[in-house]
Amino acid sequence: MKWTAARRRWAGWLGATVIAASGASFFAAGSGSRESTGAAVAAETIISIDGGSAPPAIRHIGPVGPASRSDDAAVDGVLADLNAYWAATLPQLFGTPFRPLAGYASIDSTAAAGTSFCISSPDQIAGNAYYCPSGDAIVYDSAGLIPVLLGHYGVAALTAALAHEFGHAIQARIGPTAAQRSADPPSYPGILVEAQGDCYAGSFLAWVVGGHATHVRLPASSMIRAVAPLLDFRDPVATAVADPTAHGLSLDRLTAILLGYSGGALACHRLTRSAISPTLGRAGLVTRPAADRFAGTTAALAAGRSTIESFASTLPNAAHSAFGPVQPSAADLAAAAPYGQFADAATLALAIGLVVTGTPVGAACFTGAWTASVFGHAATGRLGAWAGDADEALDMMRARPTATFDELAGYADGFAKGRTACR
Repeated sequence: MKWTAARRRWAGWLGATVIAASGASFFAAGSGSRESTGAAVAAETIISIDGGSAPPAIRHIGPVGPASRSDDAAVDGVLADLNAYWAATLPQLFGTPFRPLAGYASIDSTAAAGTSFCISSPDQIAGNAYYCPSGDAIVYDSAGLIPVLLGHYGVAALTAALAHEFGHAIQARIGPTAAQRSADPPSYPGILVEAQGDCYAGSFLAWVVGGHATHVRLPASSMIRAVAPLLDFRDPVATAVADPTAHGLSLDRLTAILLGYSGGALACHRLTRSAISPTLGRAGLVTRPAADRFAGTTAALAAGRSTIESFASTLPNAAHSAFGPVQPSAADLAAAAPYGQFADAATLALAIGLVVTGTPVGAACFTGAWTASVFGHAATGRLGAWAGDADEALDMMRARPTATFDELAGYADGFAKGRTACR
């Protein structure tokens, strides 16, 4: 694993333990940030709203300058659409009316003083956003979070982040299912709570991409940018899966988002802990990577080739001898460079997967299936032995300039279901 600038930690996103006892549910508990998430497109925007369609008034704490007011207007637009989505979805799918949140709070975390829902001073929200159950409110840092989401990721990411927090408000309204309550012991742990938050965000994003939103405009090509902060601000690999603040690793969060994106909000509500097989806390993995496992990229690719070709040769109509000349593209290797040697090897899996399946999505699926075949099954020091390896391959895939959301979905599908899922 290479700890480079592309994997630097955004310290401002840490701090869930500061007020975890209050019951607040945070946007993220840990992070690894990427350098690029792709260029935003003109069709990705938030349309200004009039007073009649605005959500309940945002409560401001601390100095608010012109830039912050502009950002709050963008937040208003997302919140208005979230209110509209859930006002329609709760009666339709759950047979219950939607009760609007009690409020929203925009906090300048650099302010000298001020209290809000679930916090006693502005610095407790630094770089974060959360849903406060006791106040039934969403609180966000107008100085250290919203500008980062808009500036580093764009409108799509702001939409996803707020949708995740709104998902926690929905959980508070409809509660766990009978299956979740009747588990022995009762099972509604943090990892499930956060997976549902990501899942509900996915269901809302599908509604927006489908053109149903009034204020947020996101084409399908925006989805990689939309999910980027949720995937980037993942848990450190050594986080215990039973940790009450656990959100999951990138692949775990993507899997939850995809469930909501394709299956809708009802699938999110029905999700149980037993249905989640997170990569976070997976057995057979080391969580303290040493230096690079191999002498360089060439050696990493050679190590990868032996397992990839062996895996591919088990597929129908796959001739082992046909893979020898196959090499990863220079562009894919460049995309892998910041992330580590498993990412390097995954570029070769993509190239061989394209030969085997004939399609980019099939190649991504093949890469996910190969990753699962070695993940947690490799000796220490080999590919697949480190707890972050599955995320390394995913990081490489979404860093590629030509990456599509369908390819990310293909990777997750292959990892979960194996090579039979790849077409």
